[in-house]
Amino acid sequence: MLQNRPPIIVILGHVDHGKTTLLDYLRKSNLAAREAGGITQTIRSFQLAMPAVASAKEGKLITFIDTPGHAAFAQMRSRGSKAADIALLIVAGNDGVMPQTKEAYEAISKSGIPFIVVITKSDLAESDPDRVKTQLTEIGIIVEDFGGTVPAVAVSGKTGQGISELLEMIDLMRELSPPQADPDGQLEAVVVESKLDSKKGPLAEVIVKNGTLSLGQLLFNSAPVGKVKALLDFENTQIKTALPSVPVEILGLTSVPPVGSVLSDKPVLNPQPSNVKTPTSIVNGQSSINVILKADVLGSLEAITNQLDPKISVLSSTTGEVNDTDVLSAKSSNAIIVAFNLKIGASVQKLAEIEKVRVKSFGIIYELFDYLDLLVNPKETEKILGKALIGAEFKIGPDRIAGCKVTEGLLQKSDTVRLVRGDKVIGQTKFKSLQTGKTLIDKVKVGQEFGATLSPYLDFKVGDIIIAFATYGTP
Repeated sequence: MLQNRPPIIVILGHVDHGKTTLLDYLRKSNLAAREAGGITQTIRSFQLAMPAVASAKEGKLITFIDTPGHAAFAQMRSRGSKAADIALLIVAGNDGVMPQTKEAYEAISKSGIPFIVVITKSDLAESDPDRVKTQLTEIGIIVEDFGGTVPAVAVSGKTGQGISELLEMIDLMRELSPPQADPDGQLEAVVVESKLDSKKGPLAEVIVKNGTLSLGQLLFNSAPVGKVKALLDFENTQIKTALPSVPVEILGLTSVPPVGSVLSDKPVLNPQPSNVKTPTSIVNGQSSINVILKADVLGSLEAITNQLDPKISVLSSTTGEVNDTDVLSAKSSNAIIVAFNLKIGASVQKLAEIEKVRVKSFGIIYELFDYLDLLVNPKETEKILGKALIGAEFKIGPDRIAGCKVTEGLLQKSDTVRLVRGDKVIGQTKFKSLQTGKTLIDKVKVGQEFGATLSPYLDFKVGDIIIAFATYGTP
């Protein structure tokens, strides 16, 4: 029998517009401070009471889905809106409408769910809610203050300003169109995130939309995916059952289910979403740049692979820790291992050093993309190795010797050097010889005096600077 269930609220908006800070205030936590770079990079779902409206004893609960704001996570935002009943479109009062604001609105529109505009950071002096509302009209959103139908609330996740009004608006929307489910009906659990854990095996974070998820249940996607061995709620506490609208992590699966798919307690026709990449080998065409991708969760892999340059060939793309097999595979295929949100174990690092395999790990996705961009478009960078001042000149036979003193760094006979006079570069050359007195040497350090012969010859003068440098390509 259908019964009212807690509303599922998705939080959408541009990166760093205060989504997680708002939820921190509600949860009395500090999740934002723990996020890499201060931005959310995975979907996080949890359930809490609406304190400004009613107590938990009265059953007034809300399930929240927090989604990433970076452009790379478009699919994750879209998935979050499809699983929700109501959306909160977050717009910072100081920044106003930004690129991902429009993208988030498009995802909400496609899902057809009602939404509330939440203008955050209202405690800041530069916050201007009216300017934000005007900007919203330019992308097709007319708020109630401007004669439209979309409610807008100004809040501060720092001070709590406007939070009560926001919760009351959510509760009003719930009452106007109560979300319902049948706890005794067929199970429908939407996979909002999944991964392969090195210790726990395949895991799936789901939100129950219908039925009841219980210990011991056999679960199916388009095929059997395992038996529920444990259920963990958003506070990492083991529970026996999860009713509709409850977010929960499932342990005991035999495979990693695709994000966006639906798990059931009966075999159903449930094809894998066409826009989701599974953790198997993914090849993006021929290229001289081979990469093995590893990430914490399937959603992260999806975000990364959707943004890759076609010149990068992904030999494999999987969740879970980087292991010895990955290193050996990279060695045999001349590939670079790129990991996201994963720590690289000491033994794996050691093997990579022995096998001369590059392993790069990132905690912030745009830093990962910057690195991949350098793989595709190498840029030379220059490093100054040492400097010497020419204080005298000598002639020994046909050679003209520069009498120098090292003022910075270290100069070696093999270095490429540049002769500089004031602000002008006279030319580039190398050392034919370095010597102290009559002794030939290979290098000189700060404070040492030496004589240098240049080849090819440059017409140096007393007071010129010799600069040794090296150039580097892709890191």
